[in-house]
Amino acid sequence: MDTTARPDPVILVLAEADSDGAVSHKRGHLFEQFIGRLFEQFGYEEPTTDRLQVYSHGIELDLRLRHKLSGSTAIIECKAYSSPVNAAAVTSFYGKLSAEKLDHPATQGFFVALPRLTAEARSFADKVQATDKNLRVLVANDVAEAISSRDLVVDLPSSDARLADPALVITEHGAFAAAIELDEATRLGTAVRVAGEHGLAAPHPVIKLLEQSEYARGLPVLSHQTDAPSAAPALREGPLHETEPVIATVTGSSSDFEYQLPAAPKYFVGRRDAIRDLDSILENRGRVIVLNAQSGWGKSSLALRFKQLVEDTSGHAMVLDARTASSKAYVSSVLRRLAIDSSRKGLLTLPEDSSWATLPGALRSLANSTIKPGATLLLLFDQFENVFRDESLTREFRDLALSVAEIPTNLIIGFSWKTDYVGWTEGHPYQLRDEIRAVAQVVRLEPFGPRDVETLLRRLEKAAGTRLSRELRQRLREYSQGLPWLFKKLAGHVIAEVRAGTSQEQLLSEALNVQSLFEADLSELNPHQQEALRHVARFAPINLVDVMDRVEPAVLQSLLDRRLIVQVGERLDTYWDIFRDFLVSGRVPIEDSYILRMAPISVARLLTEIERDGGDSYLPDVAQRLSTSENTLRNLVRELRLLGASSSEPNRANLLPEIWTAGDREAALRNRVGRSLRRHRAYSSFLSVCERGGGSASFVSLGRALRGVFPAVAVADTTWVAYARVYAHWFEYANLATVYGQTAEIAPEGYASSTNLLSAQTSVRRTGVFPQIPAGPALAMLLRVRDSAVTSINDLPTRDRRVCRELATLRAVSLKRDGSVALLAPDVLQGDSWNRSVLRDLLSEVGGLRAALDALDSDGSLGLLEVGRIVGEVLKAQWSDATAYGIGKNVRSWAKTIGVQVRRPNAVRT
Repeated sequence: MDTTARPDPVILVLAEADSDGAVSHKRGHLFEQFIGRLFEQFGYEEPTTDRLQVYSHGIELDLRLRHKLSGSTAIIECKAYSSPVNAAAVTSFYGKLSAEKLDHPATQGFFVALPRLTAEARSFADKVQATDKNLRVLVANDVAEAISSRDLVVDLPSSDARLADPALVITEHGAFAAAIELDEATRLGTAVRVAGEHGLAAPHPVIKLLEQSEYARGLPVLSHQTDAPSAAPALREGPLHETEPVIATVTGSSSDFEYQLPAAPKYFVGRRDAIRDLDSILENRGRVIVLNAQSGWGKSSLALRFKQLVEDTSGHAMVLDARTASSKAYVSSVLRRLAIDSSRKGLLTLPEDSSWATLPGALRSLANSTIKPGATLLLLFDQFENVFRDESLTREFRDLALSVAEIPTNLIIGFSWKTDYVGWTEGHPYQLRDEIRAVAQVVRLEPFGPRDVETLLRRLEKAAGTRLSRELRQRLREYSQGLPWLFKKLAGHVIAEVRAGTSQEQLLSEALNVQSLFEADLSELNPHQQEALRHVARFAPINLVDVMDRVEPAVLQSLLDRRLIVQVGERLDTYWDIFRDFLVSGRVPIEDSYILRMAPISVARLLTEIERDGGDSYLPDVAQRLSTSENTLRNLVRELRLLGASSSEPNRANLLPEIWTAGDREAALRNRVGRSLRRHRAYSSFLSVCERGGGSASFVSLGRALRGVFPAVAVADTTWVAYARVYAHWFEYANLATVYGQTAEIAPEGYASSTNLLSAQTSVRRTGVFPQIPAGPALAMLLRVRDSAVTSINDLPTRDRRVCRELATLRAVSLKRDGSVALLAPDVLQGDSWNRSVLRDLLSEVGGLRAALDALDSDGSLGLLEVGRIVGEVLKAQWSDATAYGIGKNVRSWAKTIGVQVRRPNAVRT
C-alpha cells in the first residue's frame, strides 16, 4: 500500500491594486467567486455571502446556497490558511450546522479547509461524516480534483518528477495551475511553471502576479503549455536554482569563562530541572519545544546541551543562529540541510522525488523518508527574537511548528527566544508567537542556585590558580544574581586581574558591577573603534556590506579580534545583547544587587569618627578609639562604598568630597544613599511587596522577596528577615520608606526622615517594638536620669542600657550618639512617680499601644496573648505566641501604671 504523503496544492488568490486594503478586498471577492463557481458545478445556485474576512494569514468565508434541483439549503464555511486548520474550527462549524438542522433537517454543511486539516481535526471530521451524511469536509486536494475533473483547469503533468509543490492560482484573469520546477541534483527550485485553462499559455499579467508572490520566492515564472516539454532549454531563464540562504550554527565556548560564547556541553553547569524536562521530551517523543528565559540566562547553552542529549541517543541535531534567517526560503533550506546530514549519517533514507523548494514540499519529503528506528532529529532555532521583526518569516516558522506533528518522522522543532524582548500583547508578532507556544512544550530557565554558583566558584579558583577569600566569593554570589552571563563576565575580570598581580583585597575594594566592566572595555578603544562599535549595536544584526560602507576594514577587524562584535553569517552583532543595550542606551538594563548587612545606626558610629578626623580616618586608629576590631570597621566601610558614599582606599574610611564639602552634609549623604538604593533590586522588590500588601511590607515578606533577588546566596530564613530589616532602615534614612515595628511602608510625598547619621549631637530615633520591659524598672531609671545619677549609658551594664533605649523609644529621654542621656520630657514625672496623663499621651504615640490601651479600657480582663496580638496587628508583625505573650505582659504593666482598670485575665484568654 502506498503510504507516501500526497502533495497539498497551494490555493493562491492573487490580485493587483493601488493599496494593501484594495488588494485584500479584491482577493476576498475573487475567492468568493471561485468558491461559488466551484459549487455551481455541484448544482447549486449563486451563493449568498454571510461573512468574508481577509487576513494577512488567510481568508475566511461563510456562504449560504440553495440546490437548483432539490431546493435544499447548504451552508459553507471556508478557511484558507497557510497551515492546517485545527479541530476547534471544525467542531465550531458542526455546532452551527447542527443548529441549522433543528429548523431545516435537510441542510447540507460543507467545510472547506485549505490546505488541509490537522490530524486531530481529520479524526473528528471522519467520525462525524461516518454517521452524519449532511456534513462534508473538503481539503485542497478535493478542491483541485473537482476543478480538474470539470476541465476548469488543466493540471501540470504529475508524472514529471521535476515538478513539485502544485498550486491552484486564482486571479481576475481566471484559474491556473502552477508548479515549481526542480533541479534534478539539488531538488531546489529553478523556475515556476504555470498553465492556463484548457492547457493554454498564461497571460502576462498572471505571470507578473506570480513573480511578485511569496510562492515564487524570486524564481522566474514561465508559461507552460501541456503539449510542450517543460525542460526545453530555450524556455529556461534566470538562475539555475534559487540561492540557498546562509545557515549559521551556534558554537559553544572552549573554556568555562569564555563569556562571548554560550557554554559548550563540556562546561555546562546545573539546570537539573530543565534537563529533566528535555529528557522527558525525548522519551515521550515531543515534537515542538520552546526555551524561554531572560537575556543571558543560558538558553543557548541549554540548546547545545539538548543537542548533545539527542546525539547521545544516536540522533542528529542542529542548533542554528536565527539571526541569518531573512526569507521564507530559510526554513525549507534548513530542513534540507538536516535531512541531507542525517542521510549521510545513515539515519534517514530520502525519497527520490524529494522537494526542498517550499516548506510543504520539505515536510512532505521528510514524511516520505525512512528513518532509522529509535533515531531522533532535532532542529533548534536560537536567537529567535530576531525573527519576530518579519511577519512573513515568523508565519513560515509558525506553519512549521503547526505542521511538524503531522509527519511520522521523529523530528523535534525547537525555538529559543528571550522573554524580556517580547511582551504579552495583541497583534504581530505576539499572536504568531503564542500560536507556536500553544503547540509546544515550554522549558523555562531560572537563575543559578547556590549549588550551581558554588560549582562555578570552584572552577574559577582553578582557572585563577588561587583560592578565593570568603568575602570575594560572597561578593561574586551577590553581584552575579545567579545570572550565567554576569558571573562569567565577573569571573573573566577576576582571572585577568589576578594574573596581572591584583590582590583580592584590591578586587574587593572595586565596584564589581558589569557596567563598570563594560566601561573598561570601551576605555581601551580609540574613537574610531567606539564609533564603529556603536553603529553595529544600533542596527544589529546588521549586514556586513552596510558596515563596510562606513567602517574601515582595519577598524572592523580589530573589533572582531577583540571579540566585541561577532560575525553571524553575513551579519554582524555585539557578543552579548546586554552589551548591545549598554552601547545604545549608555546603561546596563539590570539593577544593582549587593547585600547590606549593617543598619544605619551601626554605620553612624564610624561616621562620627570620620567627622572627628576631618573627613578621612585611619582604620587602626578608629578601632583603638572604639575598642573594636579593624575587621568590624571594614564591614562598616564596605556599606558606605556599596552605597557610593566613600572611595576605595586600603585601611582608610572617608566620605566623598562632594559629600564632605557640601553645605548640608547630612542632606548630601542622604541623597547619595537614595540614588544608590533606587537602582537596587531590593528597592524594586520592596515596592512590589508593598503593591501586593496594600502599601506596606512586613520584614518577613520582604525577606522572602530578597531570597528571590539573590538566588545564589544560601542563608537561613531568619537571616533574610534580618537583611530585610537592614534594608528597610536604609530606605527610611533615604526618605523612601517609613518603619513601624516589624513593617515598612512606602514613604508619603514630602516625607523627611528624622534619622541622622553624621552629627554626634543628634538624637537617635528608636523604632524598636515597645514595651519590652515593665513600667517599674523604667521609672527607676528615669528618676536616676533626672537626678543626674546617670548621664551616659557607656558605663552602664547591658540591662540598664536596654532600659535607657526603651525610654528613648518612649521619647521620655534623649539618647545621643556619644552615649549621653538626658531627660527629654520632665513633665512625665510628678514628684517621684509617673504623671499618668502625660505618660498616657507618650504611650499612645508609640506604634500599637493606643489600640491596646483602648482595648484594655473596654475590657480589663483581656489575656496577655490577646493584648500582644493587638499590638502585633497594628505593627503588621508576624510574632510567635511567645513574643506576643511577652509584649502583652508588659503592656498590661504600663496600662495599670496609668490607671487602666486591669483585672486578672480569664483562664481561657491567657
